[in-house]
Amino acid sequence: MSSFQQKTCVKCGLHPAAGTQLRRCGSCLAVKYCSSACQTEDWASHRLVCKNAGAARTKELMPLMLAAKNGDVATVKKLLKAGAKVDGDTIIDDHEASILITPLYMAAAAGEAAVMAVLLEAGAKMNRTTARGSTPLFIAAQEGHTAAVSVLVEAGADIDIVTDKLGTPLLIAARRGHEAVLAVPIKAGADVNHTTDDGCSPVFLAVHDDHRAVLAMLVKAGADINQTRDNGCTPLFMAAQENHKTVLATLLKAGADVNSGRDNGCTPLFIAAARGHEEVLVALLKAGALMTATDDGRTPLMAATNRGHTSVVAALRRWTAGIRS
Repeated sequence: MSSFQQKTCVKCGLHPAAGTQLRRCGSCLAVKYCSSACQTEDWASHRLVCKNAGAARTKELMPLMLAAKNGDVATVKKLLKAGAKVDGDTIIDDHEASILITPLYMAAAAGEAAVMAVLLEAGAKMNRTTARGSTPLFIAAQEGHTAAVSVLVEAGADIDIVTDKLGTPLLIAARRGHEAVLAVPIKAGADVNHTTDDGCSPVFLAVHDDHRAVLAMLVKAGADINQTRDNGCTPLFMAAQENHKTVLATLLKAGADVNSGRDNGCTPLFIAAARGHEEVLVALLKAGALMTATDDGRTPLMAATNRGHTSVVAALRRWTAGIRS
């Protein structure tokens, strides 16, 4: 057994209280305590060996980590048979900060589905999260690894588990435009309307990034096309703002509310006029958009006039005059 598979407090030798777990030293991750009191009391002596203990722990765990990352099934099996800890976690530096990950997470990030199957069979915890709440399923979905996502979903991974920013595997797949990956959680019954901490839904993210096929999949799956962000912004508003004509047409065909405005009264028609998006503006008018003013009294015609969008001004005047050609 690994010297780091510790079951009792390194200071007092007791097991943790019922319903609790031993806590790791945050620096070396190699020793565990039953309480903050024990950890504080032991620090004077532990600090002398903390760095070396952490290095030793990393050295012990890295072979399995690297084999998992490289898709080396034979080596993974050999290491597990020799007693390597299937859920041994170590610190890896990424572009944001250091994160604590497991061999399964490493394999999921690399898309090594065959290795993942071996680790899962050996008892790897599929829903274990990093410090920021990312799971193997989330990272596999983020990186677009369809086979890895399928392995985890079929093994029973939580498809709606959220990260610290309330993101789900389905959300990240929609945001990245990974159509094949997205199909897996949709088929498994994942929540197609879950929102991030700032109110972004899968539909909103697909529209924002002009992922047309992803949007079509979400609409077919019954996603709410009128779901608003915290500021009242709808997917249709975003499509009008960004001049995404195809996704706008998809939303309109699906019955999106053409007159739903943001908290300040700004509607899709108003933002299209303000941005000079004539084709989008005409599509909205044909769909029943009203020339309502914002809360401060500005109308779409005023916005287009002030910004010098002459073709939009002309289109609005023709529409007001009843000319629909």
